[in-house]
Formats: sequence, C-alpha cells, structure tokens
Amino acid sequence: MESKLLKVSPYPIYLGIEIMEREEGFARLRLPYRKELTNPVGKLHGGAIASVADTAMAIAIGSFVKIPGGHSTVKLEIKYKAPVMDGEVIVEAKVTRHKGKLFLAEAVITNGNGKIVATAAGTFMITHPDAKPG
Repeated sequence: MESKLLKVSPYPIYLGIEIMEREEGFARLRLPYRKELTNPVGKLHGGAIASVADTAMAIAIGSFVKIPGGHSTVKLEIKYKAPVMDGEVIVEAKVTRHKGKLFLAEAVITNGNGKIVATAAGTFMITHPDAKPG
C-alpha cells in the first residue's frame, strides 16, 4: 500500500521519503539526511523539508479523498525553527478541517532526536471529478 501511494508521484521516491505510519487523517513520514539534499553549508535544504511536509499532509488528506492524486496543494506555509545537519527528519501530519472540496492540514517536523525543526500548514483542494470527501 505504502509503495503504491508513493508511486503515484515519483518525486517522493526520488527524495527518499518513507511512509512510517498512515491512518485516517494522519500520516508519519521519514526523510533520511543525504548530502544530495543539502544546501552549500551542509544543512538539509528547506525545499526538501517542505516537500516531505507537503507529502505527509497530502497522504493524511488522501485517506479521506480515496483517489490517489485526487487532490492538490493550493497553499503551503512552513516555518523553520532549526537546521538539520545529519540523521533524519520525521513528519507527523494531520487533517485539521475539511469543508466541501477544501481540506486544511498541519505538520510538525522533528529531527531524529525529537527536536522540532519546522512546522507547516497547508490548504488542499479536491481536483479529481470523481473524488468525494469521505
């Protein structure tokens, strides 16, 4: 199931994102630190952190939409709190609200030691004509 979810979009596979847990309205993902994902000073690139947060929120929302790729991000806000220099990041995302075709979600991004390194919030919209919010 998890590999099928990521195969809908090859980008998370390219980054090395792993699904650790998934249930209705919730997802926990892992992104290992890799040199290829760093900025010039060796910190995990903010775009990689934003990507795993966006992916986690999308998977949490997907548990309601039921059609892989049936929804899209329309707004993403991320607040960085600390750099990631090694190890991994873990993202826990949850759906906070949905009304009609719109979903709101939040994510907390921690390093391997449990320190919060970023938080994110996103707005997503159902885009597939056959997708219905569950």
